[in-house]
Amino acid sequence: QDKISKAVLEAELLTTGEIVPMVVTQSDDYPGARWRLAIVTAMFFGFLAYFFLGDFDPAWILWVQIPGLYIGYWLGTFSAVLRPFLESSKVDEEVHQRALQAFISLDLHATKDRTGILIMASLFERRVEILADTGINAKVSSDTWQGIVADMIGRIKSDDLTEGFCIAVRECGEVLAKDFPGSHDNPDELSNKVVIE
Repeated sequence: QDKISKAVLEAELLTTGEIVPMVVTQSDDYPGARWRLAIVTAMFFGFLAYFFLGDFDPAWILWVQIPGLYIGYWLGTFSAVLRPFLESSKVDEEVHQRALQAFISLDLHATKDRTGILIMASLFERRVEILADTGINAKVSSDTWQGIVADMIGRIKSDDLTEGFCIAVRECGEVLAKDFPGSHDNPDELSNKVVIE
């Protein structure tokens, strides 16, 4: 955390922009995916009943599916089990939504020149989102952020989340310094600490 905070401080010396790094464990509970898992588990229980309780009343096949639903939904609390039941588009949507919520709640929209930028990593989803305020987006293309995201993800895949954040912070600082250079009157409007949720 100290290393990332230092990188933010150094990057913000070059720009009037405000960079906020954030790590979230999970962007959503994904109840839809958990119910898909529950239904698959219930059907599996039904198949087991069909093969092993063949001499019993067929109603047993239905009855054993009820605990299967509960067990399947509970299994959804384990990320490794739930992940195969996630839809990529839904994951992208939820991570983006979580980033938007954080952007507002952390007051990134309230900087003097609308130059706030959020760098958020969502661990469960294995996604990185960079959101910039309107002042920045008026001058910087979205492709720029995608390049920084790619660099950050490459470092994270090497199991170095800290360095991934530091690289992203430095690159964002360099981008912002071109259009929003620092000045003698350059207040630090937002905290440089890593937000962890």
